[in-house]
Amino acid sequence: MAQEIKRRVLVTGGTGFVGSHLVERLLSNGYAVTCLVRDLHQIRWLEGMDVQLVQGDCTRPESLAAAVKGVSYVFHCAGLTKAKRARDYYLVNQLGTRNLLEACAQYNPGLEKFILVSSQAAAGPSPDGRPLNDSDKPQPVSDYGRSKLLAENEVSGYKDRFPVVILRPTAVYGPRDVDVFELFRWASRGLTIEISGGERYLNLCYVEDLTAALLLAAEGKTESGSIYFVAESRAYSFLEFRNLLLATGGVTARTIKLPYGVAWLVGLVAEIGGLISKKPALANRQKVREAAQQYWLCDTAKIENDLCFRAEYPLQKGLELTWKWYRKNRWL
Repeated sequence: MAQEIKRRVLVTGGTGFVGSHLVERLLSNGYAVTCLVRDLHQIRWLEGMDVQLVQGDCTRPESLAAAVKGVSYVFHCAGLTKAKRARDYYLVNQLGTRNLLEACAQYNPGLEKFILVSSQAAAGPSPDGRPLNDSDKPQPVSDYGRSKLLAENEVSGYKDRFPVVILRPTAVYGPRDVDVFELFRWASRGLTIEISGGERYLNLCYVEDLTAALLLAAEGKTESGSIYFVAESRAYSFLEFRNLLLATGGVTARTIKLPYGVAWLVGLVAEIGGLISKKPALANRQKVREAAQQYWLCDTAKIENDLCFRAEYPLQKGLELTWKWYRKNRWL
């Protein structure tokens, strides 16, 4: 019997947090995977994985042809979550997405599906505590969120040329993450920080639930241009999140509550430090603005109904696995 030919897919951002987990899932499901990487000598989490590496960058259109040719699906995970300058978000998240779409149209017009990893930040927070759905008018509150919304618009512009799907994960956490990791790091040192002004509520997404949703979005029947929020279906107050974070880590911590103005100044100082060090600051004024919003809530009914998605990692389980990984790999 002839050996079954593996279907080839492209993953951008495969060296990063979400992308590397997606690559592992794709390989375990029998796909042949191509990864677009900027530096062939720094492949990070892809080390040892059976993937084809193509050197290129979404901000350089001339580098994309070899990556997109002959693939069935494109999973666009690459993007900036923090930047030294606001314009960098738009260069990478919006224009990078446009370049990749144009390359697909030119070199792979028969593409079966283009899947964008966007963000809840593109939709913005809920103004009244009602979970947002894809029909609500987006109101992002940061350049990151606005750049992801513009990336979504770029993708939607191609929905009649080949099938496209947009996923909006909420705050994603899990092994290898370096952003939410800071909360784990401070908690392990006996400290949690909040912005004063009342309780806040949010949906969260463990990374393996996001990769499962990505595979469902690729393989399932979806209307071109569909937008899906991805998260555990239940919401948590920040107090619940904090208590579970400490309990699953077996740590105790005191909480410092910062007035918004003080948090804003901390963000400003962090930005200045980032300019001096030439590294983007994780804490900045726009991140403070996002963190200060009361409701980061979304409605997951659409992805549950259309694609039979069910989050398999409730927050307690996800936090336990994440603590274990950070400690095993000596991040903590």
